[in-house]
Amino acid sequence: MKKNLFLKIILIVFLFFLFIFISSYSYSSSVFKNLSSNIFRLHIVANSDEEKDQELKLKVRDNIIAFLKEKTEDCKTKDEVVKITSENIVELQKIAVQTIKDNGYDYNVKLEIGNFYFPTKYYGNISMPSGNYDALNIKIGEAKRT
Repeated sequence: MKKNLFLKIILIVFLFFLFIFISSYSYSSSVFKNLSSNIFRLHIVANSDEEKDQELKLKVRDNIIAFLKEKTEDCKTKDEVVKITSENIVELQKIAVQTIKDNGYDYNVKLEIGNFYFPTKYYGNISMPSGNYDALNIKIGEAKRT
């Protein structure tokens, strides 16, 4: 009798944890799908991991964001942001190249709009889950990742 009761308790505990796992997985999948369908990201890869190249990447990022912020301030959807970004890809290229030149470098720059994989990224206390997102991808120079 005690053995039967013990097995029932183990089964109930197992089912409870299975329910919790399935619920949390379902919730996180739902959140990610909602995020990825509503967010257009910016991804810039520096020439290298050296501090000077990382600082340059941040300067390019700041200038690109300033330009896009002004152009997209009235946008209500991700599709509008993607459209404006696509329409201004030549200008964005010029901004990146000029920023690089202004800082004494001569790296080439490749811009591409597409769907790219992103690892989990933390911005202060905001977490962006890993997964594929539509994004503007900017590669500076050799765009080495380690």
